[in-house]
Amino acid sequence: MKIHKVLNNNVAIVKNGQGREQIVTGRGLAFGKRPGDEIDASAISQTFTLQTRATAELTQLLAEIPYPCLHAAGGILTLAKQAGLTLDPGVLVTLADHLALAVRRTQAGESVTNVLLWDTQRFYPREFAVANAALALIEAQVGVALPQDEAGFIAFHLVNAETSSAGTDAVKITQLMQEMLSIVRYYFHFEPDSSTSDYSRFITHLKFFAQRLLRDEPMATVDEELLQLILSRYQAPSACAKRISDFLLTRHGYAVTPAEQAYLTLHIERLVYRAQAQ
Repeated sequence: MKIHKVLNNNVAIVKNGQGREQIVTGRGLAFGKRPGDEIDASAISQTFTLQTRATAELTQLLAEIPYPCLHAAGGILTLAKQAGLTLDPGVLVTLADHLALAVRRTQAGESVTNVLLWDTQRFYPREFAVANAALALIEAQVGVALPQDEAGFIAFHLVNAETSSAGTDAVKITQLMQEMLSIVRYYFHFEPDSSTSDYSRFITHLKFFAQRLLRDEPMATVDEELLQLILSRYQAPSACAKRISDFLLTRHGYAVTPAEQAYLTLHIERLVYRAQAQ
């Protein structure tokens, strides 16, 4: 494997057997090297293929990211894989860039409050668990103890990487979920138990509901007779779902279809009334 371009001592662009450019990283793997030199495969810790678009921006960004942050980002992706998360590999660069910024802020004594930290823990427990473990990994590899708020920001990177193919935004999705859950809580004067399976199902529904709103991908239609049956049988949950629909239209301009409102009604009914029956 020959070097095509050296970005810094730890990062280089090479060409694979098919002649396609790849970025390889590893501590000191390009030290003293020039284009055309062979690279020791055992020195490579991370490899990913360059896409045609934004190649110049990507290579410049990689050249500027400190290697410890790039290496730590790779370790976080390994933790995510072990936790069963399937991520877009492109998150390596954006996550490493964020870690470099977070490290600089922490070293300068600057702090950024994550106002969605609590909601991130509730809505994305797997991603947050990985992000929380990442703080210890970063401290061990980079030598900087990041504040707890950073676990929430790292979790957002992981969530975005799970949904990036659809162009979704974890922060916007979380805000929508937070707003919808708050309406349910205040409408029924009810605090859901986050440890129950019904709560998990409801949160999952809200997540995909919010994603569909952002993508403008409405759910398939519901039979009119079934729709009327749901509305008449579950009047209070239906009224709550209607309030959520009105809020989304007024505040965000999202038009909720009758099918979405019906399924939301069923999930609200299960969350609220099954809990009260226990």
